[in-house]
Amino acid sequence: MSRIKAVCIGRQYASGGSEIGAMVAKKLQAKCYDHELVDMAIEKSGIDPDEFRKYEEAVISPLHAPISSLFSGKQTELAERVFRAEGDIICDIVSKEPIVVFVGRCADFVLRNRVRTLDVYIYSDMEKRMDNAIRKYNISPDEVEQVLKRFDKKRSFYYESNTNKSWGDKSSYDLCIDSGKLGYETTASIIAAIVRASDE
Repeated sequence: MSRIKAVCIGRQYASGGSEIGAMVAKKLQAKCYDHELVDMAIEKSGIDPDEFRKYEEAVISPLHAPISSLFSGKQTELAERVFRAEGDIICDIVSKEPIVVFVGRCADFVLRNRVRTLDVYIYSDMEKRMDNAIRKYNISPDEVEQVLKRFDKKRSFYYESNTNKSWGDKSSYDLCIDSGKLGYETTASIIAAIVRASDE
């Protein structure tokens, strides 16, 4: 079996996915791509930055006609261009790096049948996520639960419409891991160990 070339991390909001992705990359002496992909795709696509960010996480996919029909022709075209530009960047990065970590952006779907990936879903219980969101993002305690649910719903719609897979369902991933119980360091160590083992 070929070695793992990319770690693709999906995550619940405020579960530490971005931090864990960066920690995994450091352990593997690799690069981690998260929000940087947006700026790289903007440059590649030539789309106006404000318009790009507006539709960057639109619920749209060329493979999902019923959802596409909910948008105007211009919105549909732009959303598809955004998704395609990010996908092109992801594929280009993988072709140049020995191992790379991606956080979000449906990288697991983009890289299917291209290289061997480790598809990870990071989650945590609501109480820990609420504490993280209040502390890290300064979200009001009165609003934090609704904010988390709203972000999770948005990520779920985006992932499922673009991949035809179920966001957060264990059958969609190689590894589902509770960062709240295990902690960020242990979670990152487990992921890195699996990648290293694929070289053996």
